[in-house]
Amino acid sequence: MWARVALMGAAEGAAGGVLFGIVYFPAALRRMGADAQLAPYAALYAAACLAWGVGYAYLAATQPQVNRFPVLSGLSFGVVVYVVTQLVLYGIAAEQIHTAQQVAFGLSVTCVFFGLPVALIARLFERAR
Repeated sequence: MWARVALMGAAEGAAGGVLFGIVYFPAALRRMGADAQLAPYAALYAAACLAWGVGYAYLAATQPQVNRFPVLSGLSFGVVVYVVTQLVLYGIAAEQIHTAQQVAFGLSVTCVFFGLPVALIARLFERAR
C-alpha cells in the first residue's frame, strides 16, 4: 500500500505543482527580483509539492469519503495548503505581510491550480484501481 500511495502522491503533487507553477511563478518572480537564486527555490518548491501530493494520497487511501466529492476536497485541500504554507513562511521570517488582493490571489490560485488537480487525479487513480 505504501509504495502505491507514494507513487500516486508523487504524480498528484507533480501535476498540481506544474499547474500551480505555470500560474504563480510569474507573479513570484516579479516579487523576488532578478538577483534571486532560482535553483534552491525550485528544489524546495518541488519537494513541497511532492510532499503535499503524498499527504493527500495517504488521506485519500485511508479516508474513502475524501474521494467521494473531489471538487470540495480539492478546494478544501488548497485552503489547507495555502494556510499551512503561509504559517511556515511567516514562522521562518521568509514572507512578508500581504495585501488583501495578494492573499485572495494566492488562496484562489492554490485552491484551483494545486488542490483541485491533486484531488481530481486522486479520484482518477481510485477509479482505475
